[in-house]
Amino acid sequence: MVDGLCPAIRAHTAGRLLYVELQLTSGRRVTELYPVRNALRSFRDGVFPVLLSAFWHRHNPGLVTRQLINRSDGPWQIFTGLYLRQVHEGERPPVPYLLFETIEAFLRQERLESDMHWLSIGVAVDQDGPSADIKLDGARQPILEARVRALDWIYDGRDYTLRNATLVVRG
Repeated sequence: MVDGLCPAIRAHTAGRLLYVELQLTSGRRVTELYPVRNALRSFRDGVFPVLLSAFWHRHNPGLVTRQLINRSDGPWQIFTGLYLRQVHEGERPPVPYLLFETIEAFLRQERLESDMHWLSIGVAVDQDGPSADIKLDGARQPILEARVRALDWIYDGRDYTLRNATLVVRG
């Protein structure tokens, strides 16, 4: 914690995974999992810039996209980190053209109970097609997962993954 204020970050390893616990508010805690091999780099490049932008007003437009969406319950700020792609070798495949629009459409219609929400996106693409693990505040989102899997994911014979962290804040 910085000056005793949230967010707070705690990390520990277990086996081949790094568990990063983010305490966003006194009542809101989210856990992100990373393979130990690339964990610190993935956290540093994906989640940490989102936290810096949203909580400590250290916004880097090259690392975080900040947008406002209007919903029936008022405006919401969307802090979207980089789409981190891991591929074994060669260039990184492009992100599907409609990925953010698909996520934004979901956020426009999803029932948001509190003033802050954490959206964690994980996609793996291999010869069997894309699979998605998408969580809003730690709960799987099968409807959004199906929509994301239906996008135009390029597979050129190389398996790859994509991760993204998004913070949604009322106001």
